[in-house]
Amino acid sequence: MISPDDIRKKALKHWNSQRFLRADLRGETIFPLFIRFKKVSSRQMLEDFPGVRRWITRLKDHAEKKRGGGYHIIFREINHRTLGVQAVPDKIVIQSREEFLGLIGRQGEYDTIIQGCRKLLAAQPGLEPLVMESPLLVLKYAPVLPGLLKVCRHFQTHPRPNRYIRELDIPGVDTKFIETHKAILTKMLDLILPGHAIRTMEPRTGKNAFERRYYLKYDQPLIRFRLLDRSITATPHLGDISTPMDQFAACPFPVKKVFITENKINGLSFPDHESAMVIFGLGYGAHILNEIPWLRDKEIYYWGDIDTHGFSILSMIRHAFPKAASLLMDRPTLLEFKHLWVEEPKASRTTAILPNLTDGEQALYLELIQNVHGSHVRLEQERIAFGHLRKALQ
Repeated sequence: MISPDDIRKKALKHWNSQRFLRADLRGETIFPLFIRFKKVSSRQMLEDFPGVRRWITRLKDHAEKKRGGGYHIIFREINHRTLGVQAVPDKIVIQSREEFLGLIGRQGEYDTIIQGCRKLLAAQPGLEPLVMESPLLVLKYAPVLPGLLKVCRHFQTHPRPNRYIRELDIPGVDTKFIETHKAILTKMLDLILPGHAIRTMEPRTGKNAFERRYYLKYDQPLIRFRLLDRSITATPHLGDISTPMDQFAACPFPVKKVFITENKINGLSFPDHESAMVIFGLGYGAHILNEIPWLRDKEIYYWGDIDTHGFSILSMIRHAFPKAASLLMDRPTLLEFKHLWVEEPKASRTTAILPNLTDGEQALYLELIQNVHGSHVRLEQERIAFGHLRKALQ
């Protein structure tokens, strides 16, 4: 039998789901709101008549004592062949907004939301879709709404700022404030900024996503590389170079071939090669190379471990550079160095579908997944003889 606390919990669901708030903000209503419950059966009344009467009394007392909010019970009469005519609860109904808020104890929060919505829409009418869809966000961020509005206004008057967050001069708002509230600011800025001020192709979440999406500067990943042809090395004493991605992108090196290898030592020891360079140490971060336009005209080669992890990175690189070739990631190489195999850690293994492998690579990848050659076989790049690498490059 439903209790007064059960009634409150059922009503509270309409608050937590935001159904009530959305309707209220649209000028609509969900009232009268009927609370579903399991009706008392004739058999139940006969077997526990005192218990049923206590239940009815408790429901009635709670409804009457709950001032300013509560519910109403609609009774129906049943003619019990043993107990005679009995009035039992047929419907439980909350008739108005005031009763609803009083019952669930949310009057104060409701007032905060309404005041916050008015403030937001008065300052930024473009936020209406956000307010109408997620009114509880207004409650969550009520204490910081003034700061959020200041940030929004700054981006409107200074679109595409091309500055670090630290450099944004917003009175009363510091760097930490923006860093802390990137998620809600993303929702707000997407609604109020013009299209040219948003990189819509950038994701809304992830590392540096906020900065990239709204044309801010950020601490860019470093590209570590070596030029393998000394005739094109402008600074011969700088053989191992690391530079921010945007600076690397602005320097279209006059090479024909670009080798990408995950292993740092292999990158540092990679043999000299005519009109070539090697980029190393990026791992799954190699996807950022897609943002460097001049690389698309180069011959791209990826040299990774022969394991499921290595083929996953190869597939990712080939998504950005469809003509990229693999280096020393084939079955003959795997079998030739069988005595140097190790076991691929379970945390690194993948069984995902990799759509960008050649037929030969795909076959070997499936063999690794299915443990055709042994349990979790892995041939690491640095275990391959250096002379074998030189021969492959020739």
